[in-house]
Amino acid sequence: MPSPAPLAGVAVLDDTDLRGALCARLLADLGADVRRIRHADDDGSPADRFRNARKQPVAADQFDLTDVDIYVENHGPAAALDRDAVAATHPGLIHVALTDLGLTGERAHWHLEPLPALAASGGLHAAGFPHLPPTSLPGYLAHDCASVHGALGATAAILERSHTGHGQRIEVSAQEAALGGLVPWTVIVPDYLDVNPFLPVEGTRSADGLYYVLPCADGFVRVVLTSGRDWDLFIELLGAPDELEGPEWKDLAHRGMNTPMIRKVAARQLADRSRADLYAAAEPLGMPLGMVQTPLEYVAHPQTVARAPFVDGIASSVWNFSATPSPRLGASGDHHRRSFPSPSGAAPSLPLAGIRVVEFGVAAVVPECVWMLSELGAEVIKIESTGKMDNLRFTGLGDPNKGFAFNTEARGRAGVTLDLTLEEGRRLARELCLAADVVAENNRGGMMAKLGLDHDQLRAEKPELIYAASQGYGRGGPMGDKKAYGPLNAAFAGIHLLWSHPDGPYPSGTAMNHPDHIAGKMLATAVLAALDHRERTGEGQFVEVCQAEAAVYLLGEQYLAAIESGIDPVNLGNRHPNQAPHGVYPADGDDAWIAIAIPDDDAWRRLEAACGWETDAKLATTEARLASVDEIDKRLAAWTRDRDKNAAATDLQQAGVSAMPVMGPLDHLGDPHLLSRAAFDEVEHPVGGTEHHIANPTRFSRTPTRTAGPAPCLGADTRRILSEWLGLDDAELDRLAETGALA
Repeated sequence: MPSPAPLAGVAVLDDTDLRGALCARLLADLGADVRRIRHADDDGSPADRFRNARKQPVAADQFDLTDVDIYVENHGPAAALDRDAVAATHPGLIHVALTDLGLTGERAHWHLEPLPALAASGGLHAAGFPHLPPTSLPGYLAHDCASVHGALGATAAILERSHTGHGQRIEVSAQEAALGGLVPWTVIVPDYLDVNPFLPVEGTRSADGLYYVLPCADGFVRVVLTSGRDWDLFIELLGAPDELEGPEWKDLAHRGMNTPMIRKVAARQLADRSRADLYAAAEPLGMPLGMVQTPLEYVAHPQTVARAPFVDGIASSVWNFSATPSPRLGASGDHHRRSFPSPSGAAPSLPLAGIRVVEFGVAAVVPECVWMLSELGAEVIKIESTGKMDNLRFTGLGDPNKGFAFNTEARGRAGVTLDLTLEEGRRLARELCLAADVVAENNRGGMMAKLGLDHDQLRAEKPELIYAASQGYGRGGPMGDKKAYGPLNAAFAGIHLLWSHPDGPYPSGTAMNHPDHIAGKMLATAVLAALDHRERTGEGQFVEVCQAEAAVYLLGEQYLAAIESGIDPVNLGNRHPNQAPHGVYPADGDDAWIAIAIPDDDAWRRLEAACGWETDAKLATTEARLASVDEIDKRLAAWTRDRDKNAAATDLQQAGVSAMPVMGPLDHLGDPHLLSRAAFDEVEHPVGGTEHHIANPTRFSRTPTRTAGPAPCLGADTRRILSEWLGLDDAELDRLAETGALA
């Protein structure tokens, strides 16, 4: 019989609007008993029903923080809430403060609706076709990134409270969380222009970028061609067209400069082939190709049906736990209150000090998961080999230690090389796993089992082990062992239909690796919950995040509405079905834009006043403005076009209008608000030199964290780790080196 869910008995009060509601929903998925203060936007809409599933509504005057373990709010710095007084009165309370731009800094008082929040993060700047405005997707993505970090922070704070009895405040900025959760690589790019001068330092959107979305007989497919081998397989799939023959085409820069030719030839070669045919042809080749589906195609796909992530149309949980599964949606939860010690005089300490983690990660999801664990004090080692390196090392253009993407993803861990094709290499890897508390991997499904390193194989010897896994399509089902990357997962899940300009030539999705970056933090939250459970019970377990399901979960209301209506969502681009105006408008300068969202009639009156327009009674209601949205958008664009984006946003915010300049990486790196909040880490890489990274956006008032150090050079720590973890002496290490096992 499974144990209760990890946070069973933990009492949570959710005091947010829908922008912050996902945080407590995640805690409810972990088994917490969540009460939600009724809010004006709790209206029975799909967004309300998805984001507030598993919660019990209460009136504002029907709660007492004395009876609460975790309090989640998003009132911002201008609220009447006295956070210091709350902390003094309730020293055991874990208080999660979700914010738009932080509680400090010159823009802290700005209010951001979801579209301006995405503009603040860099995610909007990076999405869309170059000849069209930056393009959003529906929902609350930037705020959801903050919610994920809020849940992560609350779960880590549970560990601290279990040790010392102390609560604390956790502050998360949606801007910082979404910058790290969507476009973290943009921060380091200027530091690596000497390695690759073609890197997109301005982060200008490029539709699907080098992850091509290509037309075929019944829709589109998407391909990820990051290596020379991937390109060779793509050419084989196309039937070896003469126009794309030659060694120069293996070069990423050459392909980037000749993308129109690639698209033209591919469209011709694929015109008579279906998505299913192309996927079936690519799979045995090992070529990364995915079908671009609609949301309802995703829902009906055999892989989705086999994994059953929906209950009555609602995405039920982003996690799977083998020992402590989430309560079934609609089931009565365990309301037995969990006890914590009274606050003691114990000093705060790194919550994961003494925890050892072995990572078999590639690309982003698991590497970002263990980055979070490292900053909380865990000792992390990364196992790869010179023959099978993490695929992001290729961004070093021949130098595996100068890959800007790898050096972003792999901070805070030691580097170990083992040749897992050799029995000695596999034996050493197994012994390291058995010396660890957590093993994490996101390789192609089935690969770890072939190496003798999967959960069931390790658990037989160490039942207290926590094993975290994340595959693109999830484990099990007909696609559980298929190759996938973030862009392919998003295509499969139906995200491309929703994140593409409606006037664009094809459903581009984005060039970002969504949902990889934020899915890594979701997986880290699950690991923290599993560690908390193990600390209380001694029981280890398997935890999983399916990357496609993570992307779907963050748009759960769209899938709920589609399932109930039987109709796929309509792509509105930057517009909103219930708000007008709502869009991205041109500002003065090259590719300069401002995002503006008017959620209600009061905001419209403030916009009229800020723009110096006479009050128009015919546009006083949302319904009237939606009917005249084209005319309003033209008028607003005429007002913004000759204004500096920062000055215009400042003027509108001062008038009480939610607006934000569309920020790119150069805006971020020079932004006084972010700099005043120390939003970037500076580390010294032994080969790459000085690097800049987005700092951990989860800010704890009590629990210490540490700044993760630079990514490891390939194999730099192999001998030290084998000596410290396994007790091997120099003679044995020399013998192993001679066998090739340490390569």
